[in-house]
Amino acid sequence: MTRLLKKVLQGTGTALAFGLFGIAGIVFGLLVSPFLGLFASNAAERERAARRVVRLWFACFIRIIEGLGLVRVVLLNPERLERPGIIVAANHPSLIDVVALISRMDNAAVIVKDKLTRSPFTRAPIRAAGYVSNALGAAGLERAAAALESGAAFVLFPEGTRTPASLPAGKSPRMHRGAAALALASRRPITPVRIHAEPRWLTKDRGWWHLPEKPMTLTLEVLPDIDSADLLDRYNERPSAAVRALSKRLARALFPHLEEIDHEPPAH
Repeated sequence: MTRLLKKVLQGTGTALAFGLFGIAGIVFGLLVSPFLGLFASNAAERERAARRVVRLWFACFIRIIEGLGLVRVVLLNPERLERPGIIVAANHPSLIDVVALISRMDNAAVIVKDKLTRSPFTRAPIRAAGYVSNALGAAGLERAAAALESGAAFVLFPEGTRTPASLPAGKSPRMHRGAAALALASRRPITPVRIHAEPRWLTKDRGWWHLPEKPMTLTLEVLPDIDSADLLDRYNERPSAAVRALSKRLARALFPHLEEIDHEPPAH
C-alpha cells in the first residue's frame, strides 16, 4: 500500500469515526435513553446502566482508531481504576483522554463543560449518565459527592482544557481546584492519572485531520493515591487554604518535572 493511499484511507476512516462518535450522542437520546427505564427500577440504576453504555461506546471508538493505525493506548496499573467511589484527576494532552479513561472504568462519571450539556450531540448521554456541569459550583460538588457515596467514580481534568503543546520552562498549566475541593468535601483521596501522548495529536492546535506520521502512543499511568486526611482539620478552619495545598500536591504528581506550580486565582 502506497503512503498516499494509506493516508487517504486513514483520513477517510478517521472522519467517519469522529462523525459516528458525534451522531452516537443523538442516537443515544432517541433509542437508548427511552429503554433505560425499562431495565432499571430507580434513578441510580438508570445512571449506572447509562454509564455502561457510554463505556462500551467509548471502547468501540478507541478500537476503531487503534485499528486505523492512529493511536495505541497503554494503561499502567489498571487495577487502581477498578475501585468504586474514587476521584480520578488527570492531565489532558489529547482530545481523547477522557474517552480512553472511561473506556476502561466501570460506573464512571465526569465533570463536563457546561456547553456540552446543551449540545444536541452530547446532552442526552450526559444527562442519562448523571454527569455534572462545571457551572453548578457548590451544588455540583454536592451532586458529585453523593454519586461517590453510591459507588460511582468521578473523572476530572483540573486544567479545564487540553495541555498546551509548549509551556514556559519550569511552569505547569493553570490548575482549577475542583478535584481538590471534591476530595476534601467528600473526605476521599485523589487518584492521579499522568497521561503522556507521543507524538502529540488531537491537541488544541492540531485537529483530527492533522494525522500523525506514526501512531500516537497514549500512555495512561495510574499513580498512587494522594491522601487528603491530614488536610481535613485545616479544611474545617480555612477551606481555601486546604484546597490550595491539595491542588499543589496534585499538580506535582501530574507534572513532576516542573518546579513552579500555577493555580487559578482565588474567587472574590
